[in-house]
Amino acid sequence: MGTLTTFGRYEILGQIGEGAMGVVHRARDRGLGRVVALKMLSTYLGADEELLQRFHREAEAIGRLSHPNVVKVYDLGEESGQVYMAMELLEGDDLRALIERRENIPLPERLSILIQICQGLAYAHGKGVVHRDVKPANILVSDSGSVKLLDFGLARVATRETITRQGIILGTPDYMSPEQAMGRSLDNRTDIFSAGAVFYEFLALRKPFPGKTLHSVLYRIISEQPEPLLSLTPELPARLARVVHGMLAKDPERRPSSMHHVEVELGLIRAALCRSRSRSALPPRAPLGSPVAEDGRARAREHVARGRRHFEAGRWGEAASEMRDALASDPESEEAAELLWRSRRRPPSPVADAMRSPDQQARVDALLERFAPGAPETDARKALAELALLAPDDPRLADLLRERSGSVDTPPGGAPRIDAGEAERGEP
Repeated sequence: MGTLTTFGRYEILGQIGEGAMGVVHRARDRGLGRVVALKMLSTYLGADEELLQRFHREAEAIGRLSHPNVVKVYDLGEESGQVYMAMELLEGDDLRALIERRENIPLPERLSILIQICQGLAYAHGKGVVHRDVKPANILVSDSGSVKLLDFGLARVATRETITRQGIILGTPDYMSPEQAMGRSLDNRTDIFSAGAVFYEFLALRKPFPGKTLHSVLYRIISEQPEPLLSLTPELPARLARVVHGMLAKDPERRPSSMHHVEVELGLIRAALCRSRSRSALPPRAPLGSPVAEDGRARAREHVARGRRHFEAGRWGEAASEMRDALASDPESEEAAELLWRSRRRPPSPVADAMRSPDQQARVDALLERFAPGAPETDARKALAELALLAPDDPRLADLLRERSGSVDTPPGGAPRIDAGEAERGEP
């Protein structure tokens, strides 16, 4: 069989990966001009009733959810005997890659990732969806530091029967809850345990229940306690270790009552670390909403403004320092957290600029001026269409989109919609 170049209305741009649930391609929807992740089951796999059921279950589960921390599904259908699903295309690293590379991520930034995982799972649970396969490979951290939950193929959806296969335990053994390992009925609390196992590994860089065989892993999950986090990473706050070990309780009744409860606890710890510059995890003395908190937010905005100027000039160290100062004043500043992550990770503008000719760079600069806040809407839209072709990864474009929020047709949690005709023509 030759290389697949088209599939229905989708133009295939390349293969992203392949797994038990099918092949995933980078593809362009020729009708909307949108680049998506196109997940397909082959005719052979589609004949397997369970895999087909899992595929449809994933689409149904994600279709119920609309949240910044859950991957989006745009389209589901069948073409030439192949079932497919078009999903949001995500750029970044999954948590498994970050763990295996032993990334040196400061604790407040690690907590930001864990908090977003909590938010996504809490939202899903509130909509009657239990993930049932929470693991590092199913959690993606984008280049901006935002988190997306992936692969709801084993999800249990309220009012639906659970997918099972006689004699087979579904899920990933290293992160299963004891009740899942024993084949018992599951609810939201199984995800709390699995998330706790992920949190443990992300913080300690080792799994809580290591074993050489499937049976040894399952035995340890059911019967043994993980090694104390503080014995592996004594620098962790004791408050944080207590939260994670609480999530790993064998008895579901002894775990935190919800992922929202975990989110709140982690948020307090992160706020204390940011305010004290990682010296203390104790809660702040001043209550939220006090004059001190208001002053802190004002100081944070000043630091963010200075940090953004450093970021745009390519001074990544100075930008990161300003963002840390901003978070010390206001730990809830999402803009500071995003810029801190971007300045640490992979600043794209110098590379992108180096690949452009002087004429191209001058054109990009001129288009960015036309798209700035206050510019006429018609000019801004045309400038955006051309910028999407010339400099789609330029961080200044993302910053301007944020500043113009409300003046560009941007769907919740998504990229701005660009008229396909304008993008093709690149009209000035």
